[in-house]
Amino acid sequence: MTLDFFTEILGWTSVAFYIGITIFNTMKFTRFAAFGSAANDTLWAFLMGWWPKVILNLSVASLNTYRYAKDFTNASKAVILGLGGVMAAGIMYIVYVAVSAFIAEPTLSVALQFADLGVILLALYMTTLTNYRKLMLLSGFVGMAAYYGNTQMMIIKVLVIGIMSYKLLFDKSQKTEAAEVA
Repeated sequence: MTLDFFTEILGWTSVAFYIGITIFNTMKFTRFAAFGSAANDTLWAFLMGWWPKVILNLSVASLNTYRYAKDFTNASKAVILGLGGVMAAGIMYIVYVAVSAFIAEPTLSVALQFADLGVILLALYMTTLTNYRKLMLLSGFVGMAAYYGNTQMMIIKVLVIGIMSYKLLFDKSQKTEAAEVA
C-alpha cells in the first residue's frame, strides 16, 4: 500500500465521519463521531501538509474531551477544570507555532483554514444543536474556499452545507430540543 493510497483512504474516511457528525440528533453521539473524525483527520491533514487542519483536529479532540467530561460524566469540577486548563495550554502553544509559521509565509488559503478552525471550535463549544448547526453551516462556506481544489474536502464542505441547511430548515428535533430546555 502506497502513502498516496493510504492518504486517499483517510480522505474518504473523513467524508464518512463528516456525514456521521452532521446526521446525529444528540450531542452525545455527535461528540463520539467527532472523536473518530478528529483522529482520522489529524493523520490525514498531517499527510496532506494542512497544518491548520492538524491544529483544528487536535483542538476538536481536546474540546470534545472537555465537553464530554463536563456534560456526560460525574467528574469533579476540579478535575474538569484541570483537564480544560491542560488542553487549553496545549492548544495555545500549537496556535502560537502555527500562527508564527503563517506570518512567515501567509496565503489566503491558510488564512481561510484558520478562519474555519475558529468557526468549528466555536460550534463545538455550543450546547444546543441549533447553534451548533448554524455555525457548522458557516464553516461549510468558509471551508469550501479554504480547501478549494481538494475533492474530498470540497465534498465534505458541500455535505456540511446541504445537511446543515436541511437540519436548520426542516428538522423537527430542534423544536423538541427547544421544548425540553424550556
